[in-house]
Amino acid sequence: MLAAYRNTLESLIIFCLGLILFVIGSGSREILGFDSRFYLFALEMWRYGTSWFPMTYHLPYPDYPAASTLLIYLSARLLGGVSKLSAVLPSAVLAAATLVLTYRIGSQHSRRFGWCAVFFLLLTLTFIKSARSIALDMYPTVICAGVFYLIYSADRANHPNRGLWVYPLLFLGFAFRGPIGLVMPAGVICAYYLQTKNIRKLLLSGFAALLLLFVCTAALLVLARHTGGDIFMREVMRMEVLGRMDNPYLPVYFYFTDSFGSYALAYPVACLVLPGVAYYFSRESSSEMKLVYLLFGWMAIILAGMSIPDDKKVRYILPMLPAAALIASYPFIAPARQRYFVLLRKALARVFLVLPLLFFLGVLFIRYDEHAHSLSLGIRYTVILVLLSVLQVISLILFYAGQFRSVREPGLLCVSALSFIFTFLYCIEPIQLYFDKARDFVQAVEAKRNLRSARLVFYREKPDGLPIKYLINMNSLDQPEFIDNESALMRFAPAAFFVTSQAYYDALPVPVAARFRIIAKNRLGHVPVVVFTNREGLE
Repeated sequence: MLAAYRNTLESLIIFCLGLILFVIGSGSREILGFDSRFYLFALEMWRYGTSWFPMTYHLPYPDYPAASTLLIYLSARLLGGVSKLSAVLPSAVLAAATLVLTYRIGSQHSRRFGWCAVFFLLLTLTFIKSARSIALDMYPTVICAGVFYLIYSADRANHPNRGLWVYPLLFLGFAFRGPIGLVMPAGVICAYYLQTKNIRKLLLSGFAALLLLFVCTAALLVLARHTGGDIFMREVMRMEVLGRMDNPYLPVYFYFTDSFGSYALAYPVACLVLPGVAYYFSRESSSEMKLVYLLFGWMAIILAGMSIPDDKKVRYILPMLPAAALIASYPFIAPARQRYFVLLRKALARVFLVLPLLFFLGVLFIRYDEHAHSLSLGIRYTVILVLLSVLQVISLILFYAGQFRSVREPGLLCVSALSFIFTFLYCIEPIQLYFDKARDFVQAVEAKRNLRSARLVFYREKPDGLPIKYLINMNSLDQPEFIDNESALMRFAPAAFFVTSQAYYDALPVPVAARFRIIAKNRLGHVPVVVFTNREGLE
């Protein structure tokens, strides 16, 4: 009873601290990068009401169900409006829940196992970035962790009915992420039963998941037809399924190799654990090693399964990360007789010992580079350097002081995670903001445009690209217009502000460009843009 209470208390602490970490500072941040599209979905729903599919320019968007946008909408209702905080809150909650589920899986064997896995998650750049952004891939991540926890704990506690809860989770995965939101956790379930040689449950679970996939897909297509007719229904089918199979620009092995950087340190360390498990598994089959064996199945099915579609993006395999973090934590609980893991643990401890120092040197290099290029990145160097110095001192104490021997490795891992988090918050995020900011530029242009009652027109820009970055930083509800050729540009009525990329503006013939006057030049995110108007529009 006491152990269960302590487990619950620690889970609550992990959730609350994780949630605070993932939302802190979000209220004053701009929407950056890929988040822009989802933020526009939320703005459209906030302004015009709910729908079955997210909307852009008053038209349904085929690539995503609206469930994730609805959560942002409800978050905005709770917090009083659409903002960066209300937009990232659902992802932050899911990321905090992922931390808890990862801890609960490991803590069934030891608290040390669970805590180390949590620290490995917090040491992973892709996870932290996803937790602090609008990340749809966080839905299948938490659901994969959830279904594994349910079926694994059901087997350990001999409560088979607990496993039935995986099917509502599969439905939620589809509702929030489409077909891959169901397929990935279903793959985790099937891999588990295959590894445990439970063929009956493998067949039942596989058939039930396949049936649920067919039913959900049919319902999605019916809703698509109801929303936008046959053309939109075919577009949904293309975007959700067919379009992912005909974009072969990355090799099949992409996820297996790129993850060494994108999911460091958890994935590389997990790969180092693999040969040790292969050697010791047949010799001494402890319950912890059996868990690691099952976790390899979880990680492998995500990596292999997502390598089949041609459309590959690093964020798509985020659901394998909890498994990788748990696998990477095994050396910290391995018995002394497993010499390979003892040596690996000692090597990792020395890496973690100097990580705060490495981050410290990295921040110093950034400061030097900023000064050399006369930039103003907005980094609070004094704060981050002092924090990293304190953490490095703590690491040295943990490593060399004998009284901390029992918590040396988890303590070093915790300090390393804190060092990375502080570096991300105080250094990496300001750099991302500096190179991707757009709000001040857009609002300055909009002030001039509204003063002249000019219309907003995008020249040769695809509606799904740069214009979204512009629109989410506007304060008005104006709908833009789009033109894609010089003749339409020449014929356009007076009092219009035209926005285009620098490259498109430079491609205008000199006689055409001479008929317009540049209002502003700047970068919209990372893209150089030009805002111009005709001379009549200035009068």
